[in-house]
Amino acid sequence: MTKQTTIAKETKISGIGLHSGEITSLRFLPAPAGTGIVFKRTDVPIPGGVAFPARVTSVLNTDRSTTIGKLLQIPQSPQPVPIVVLTVEHLMASIYCLGIDNLIVEATAMETPLMDGSGIEFAETLKEAGIKELEEDRLPDIVIDEPIKVEHGDATIEILPCDEYKISYTMSYPHPVVGTQFFETTVNEENFINNIAPSRTFALYSELAALLSRGLIKGGSLNNAIVITDNAILSKDGLRYKDEFVRHKVMDLIGDLALVGRRLRAHVVSSRSGHTLNNKAAAAIAAKYANN
Repeated sequence: MTKQTTIAKETKISGIGLHSGEITSLRFLPAPAGTGIVFKRTDVPIPGGVAFPARVTSVLNTDRSTTIGKLLQIPQSPQPVPIVVLTVEHLMASIYCLGIDNLIVEATAMETPLMDGSGIEFAETLKEAGIKELEEDRLPDIVIDEPIKVEHGDATIEILPCDEYKISYTMSYPHPVVGTQFFETTVNEENFINNIAPSRTFALYSELAALLSRGLIKGGSLNNAIVITDNAILSKDGLRYKDEFVRHKVMDLIGDLALVGRRLRAHVVSSRSGHTLNNKAAAAIAAKYANN
């Protein structure tokens, strides 16, 4: 059987959060076998900080990104207080595709840094730290043995039996600059680094005012996102791929499904899915195969 892994040495990364607009630092620490991927907020006024697993059971919000955390009952508050980390999907995709099973992610604020809007800096930072094989065996892959289908509005995800992990994603925007894009890939480190991780987050210019009014995208700029106007694409360096938008959607999907907590063998066929449906799919997989 394949052995479990962690990183070979401590490393860190810093930047601004997309939605919070806060500067945050992530400290990546090697972890022993059986730990899994664990996030820890070190800035909260609680001795030792607050830790929670990067699992679908920790998902608290899927509005424009995936937020994980836990609810804590604090004496001064009549209601449980959420201790969270927002926008984990780009990092989780990088962790999954590098094959890292065990890792502590210490965060100094409520959101991961957006970096340049893609996952490449996460992947390069973790890869530079090195991947260390541990003595213990990795848990068996989740092998999808019968189709699973989830839906949300006009979006669908079908999870089909396959002898490898493969994603086929169709993106359809009623927008002349974006239109319909399709991308298909086998999910592995090489394909992720070369074809998926560099793709950046994006938004329609017509959405920006509404998002800002809801307290979102406070840290967004052309340094870390692509903005799509009625007839043009605004980007610091132009597009990295002609179909960069759908590739970014694939990265989001990989990161959200990584919250299942196991390696997958499945063909994931997605049409127009976002974080809400991605996490619904992850929950359906976890519910069916958690004890396998």
